Amino acid sequence: MDEGFILSNKYRRAIFDEFAAGEVNIRRIAKKHHIIQTVAQRVVDDFIKGDIVEKQGNVYVFTKKGEKLVESIGK
Repeated sequence: MDEGFILSNKYRRAIFDEFAAGEVNIRRIAKKHHIIQTVAQRVVDDFIKGDIVEKQGNVYVFTKKGEKLVESIGK
């Protein structure tokens, strides 16, 4: 998963940006951006499969690969 994959979809970009800003609650992110909950969860599942984020307890945190993408995307 690379920068273009995230930037090419408004839902992936919104969720990625929210994670980068420190928000960790998928329900709040989905509500704020008017994203259907299942779509938001699917995006997060893609991020997990792509080794961008990992779930630690009830929160999602960036992996090393995810942190590099945050720096390259500019958030």
